[in-house]
Amino acid sequence: MRMPNPLEVFARELLEKLCREQPMGYVPKLTWKKLRVTAGLAYYHKHEIVLSSLVLTDEERLAGTLIHEYAHLLAVSRHGMKGAGHGQSWKQAMLDLGQRPLVHHDYIVQRNGTRQKVIYRCLKCGTKVDRARRLPRRRKYVHANCGGSLRLETIERVQAVEAA
Repeated sequence: MRMPNPLEVFARELLEKLCREQPMGYVPKLTWKKLRVTAGLAYYHKHEIVLSSLVLTDEERLAGTLIHEYAHLLAVSRHGMKGAGHGQSWKQAMLDLGQRPLVHHDYIVQRNGTRQKVIYRCLKCGTKVDRARRLPRRRKYVHANCGGSLRLETIERVQAVEAA
């Protein structure tokens, strides 16, 4: 049996406190996923809060995100689906939970990077055209400057670079 992560214990305790102070009639399920950019998600119909094990690295981030997602569920429990999103119902729920209603986090996260470099060559002038993705097949593409046909030359794999 694995030992619970201290942040998981903190999250459960904070969720219990939120449920006592601002009850909704149910206790949301907590799920941890390896989300790279999103800190948390609230699923209204599943009564679930998903938290990122990659983004939420300390208690301060975790508390802010868990309260934010709990406010989503609280707003919907109070106002139905009219309370979904970041509207007035959610803002009021955030204020009731003692938080400023901030919509987005500003944590440093690992973003998706370019995984490949696709190179096309103009058959008329020889210019190389670099792209991140391959152009859809079964179509003819022309070079914008000279009108020559573009032909796929190579697809190069690019090493992932982590954000600071």
